[in-house]
Amino acid sequence: MSEVKFDFTGKNFVVVGASSGMGRQTAFELAESGAHVLAIARNAARLSAVRDKYPNLIETAQIDVTNASDDQWTDLISLFVRRHGKLHGAVYTAGTTGTTSLRLHDGVDARNIMETGFWGAMKSLEITTKKKYSHEGAAYVVFSSIAAYGGGRGMLVYSGTKAAVQAAVHSIAREISERKQRINSISPGWVETEMTENYLEHMGQSSQEISGGCFGKGKPRDVTGMVLFLLSDRASWITGVDFIVDGGCMFGT
Repeated sequence: MSEVKFDFTGKNFVVVGASSGMGRQTAFELAESGAHVLAIARNAARLSAVRDKYPNLIETAQIDVTNASDDQWTDLISLFVRRHGKLHGAVYTAGTTGTTSLRLHDGVDARNIMETGFWGAMKSLEITTKKKYSHEGAAYVVFSSIAAYGGGRGMLVYSGTKAAVQAAVHSIAREISERKQRINSISPGWVETEMTENYLEHMGQSSQEISGGCFGKGKPRDVTGMVLFLLSDRASWITGVDFIVDGGCMFGT
């Protein structure tokens, strides 16, 4: 049992990328803390499993962030707001990876990485920060990665995407501060998720080859505590910052 408890009773949050990994864990922990959650992802079967764990607090919506229109985003968010009230925040965890080197990469894969990890985030924020959908003082978290600080082999586009997220957060923080809203990013280290397993498969590596840093490889719950803190009122004086949560990986390099 965690030593730190958050109380989000009566509050409303959107989690994008909620069908697996850190997005799913974030949705669960917000629901455990009493929040109403709109869990968004493109995998309908996995979303159903997320909703079934907390059916009274988690609603789901299927969307592909790489090609969703403004109308699709607006319809999803406005329906949730009509049911529960304005948003108190949102979390964007959606991302994908693949091998992209300078001289050898698939252009379609490269664009998909950028569309999912960056432009999808920007579109969701454009909608969820609107005055008619969000409370003054709402908080937002977008996932970056320690790859933004030093990309590994074959991570050209992924690293660039995550660096773009951090740069955008600096700018957005100034823009939304007019309504006392906050936005921060989180850069996890090596966390064992479906996405990192897919990356290893692409690279022809095994998980045993990854050290993960001083504390080894992480689990989603090793990161989501920072997410909930940044969404809470205890972080009301924090905005525009990237938080590295990596088990000492960068410290050890």
